[in-house]
Amino acid sequence: MPRLEMLRRKVDDVDQKMAALLEQRLKLVLEIMEEKKHQRLPIFSKDREAEVIERVGNHVRNPLLKEEVRFIHQYVVQSCRRIQSRRLFPYHITLVGFMGSGKTTVGVELSKLLAMEQIDVDHVIEDRTKMRISEIFEHFGEKTFRKMESDVVEELSKRHNVIIFCSGGGVVLNESNVEHIKRTGVVVWLKASAEEIFRRIKDDDSRPLLKDDMTVEKIAAMLKDRRHLYEGAADLVIDTDGKTVEAVSCEIVERLMEKEFDRRVDDKDIEAVDLVPRIMKSMDSASESYK
Repeated sequence: MPRLEMLRRKVDDVDQKMAALLEQRLKLVLEIMEEKKHQRLPIFSKDREAEVIERVGNHVRNPLLKEEVRFIHQYVVQSCRRIQSRRLFPYHITLVGFMGSGKTTVGVELSKLLAMEQIDVDHVIEDRTKMRISEIFEHFGEKTFRKMESDVVEELSKRHNVIIFCSGGGVVLNESNVEHIKRTGVVVWLKASAEEIFRRIKDDDSRPLLKDDMTVEKIAAMLKDRRHLYEGAADLVIDTDGKTVEAVSCEIVERLMEKEFDRRVDDKDIEAVDLVPRIMKSMDSASESYK
């Protein structure tokens, strides 16, 4: 047998053994997860994960390969987080709240914590229209934007094991949006005071609804008008004032684990729908009305 072929077969044998060991590891991780749930202990521990990755590297004899093995094991740990999240939260998690309540920053941190994909509704719209949200408001009006937003929300609500957040905060204005996201996911309202929101966004000129009146009074008035909508949509309410992004994200996970939510996506609903034609149609209709 040629030497190259022999070496390749040895690699295949090692891969087979690695696959069996990884399968065993994942099963053990799920057992540990169930035990932690039983004892009401935190599921995820960054310190423990860092310790495991460091220790794995220390088992490597060849100093040239030590860091490579640690790098690979980071992906193993990430996969373990992901499989636990899928088991714990077999639905999508949607973050709602007024602009500046922390949906984007918390969504990013929560995505890392749960090893879940994060999707920003506004970014999807901007990517598909090749326009900024403020430009859509300016050229086509809020009504057209809300139609685009509803189309994207309807599509994303068919996904599971993802974190969805709506940067602008107006998704709850449409009753059908709330119906879609609550049917197959858990809605988390990130609550913040008008003063805290103003502090966070006062220098942000990309907020079309506050472009001409960036004041605490205007924010408070809009919050008052929307409060009952957020309350009606929310499965969980998280107060974000005075809290770090990491603290808010950990609180969300803890609160999600305290309750049982019967939310599952049917396999037939998982396939994504291409919404580009529908979004462009909304823009074309708006253009006609402006002529």
